[in-house]
Amino acid sequence: LDAMQTMPSFVYLIPAVYFFGLGTVPAVFATIIYATPPVMRLTNLAIRRVPKEMKEAANSFGSSRWQVLTKVELPQAFPTIMTGINQTTMMAMAMVVISSMIGAKGLGENVVTAMNRIDIAMGFEAGISIVFLAIIIDRITQGIADRFKYAE
Repeated sequence: LDAMQTMPSFVYLIPAVYFFGLGTVPAVFATIIYATPPVMRLTNLAIRRVPKEMKEAANSFGSSRWQVLTKVELPQAFPTIMTGINQTTMMAMAMVVISSMIGAKGLGENVVTAMNRIDIAMGFEAGISIVFLAIIIDRITQGIADRFKYAE
């Protein structure tokens, strides 16, 4: 995961284009590979940080491993998991413009077109649209996480 998080985002396009050619499919593939490390890392961290006492209490009442996971660990870890989903979404938004360079359609394509034409207004409009979309998604995921926070 450390290597994946430190690798430049353009590097993910190389195998995607090699295996899938140009277009939307390699863009989605590269975006998924680029954006998954935060949610994996934060989910792992969240489950490991569930207090040992809570797990012991569930075990003492005869809970199975599955019940401990679904009834104790995941609910306690949910806010941190949502933070991981939030970060994954933000990283995916960061790939929008980069993915458009290999043929993906969308707002990123408008940014690249504006760069090629040196059209500042179009570039600003598309860029600010991406920012607003990211902010909206950020607030939605934060709101969901806040609903499930437990008193610590």
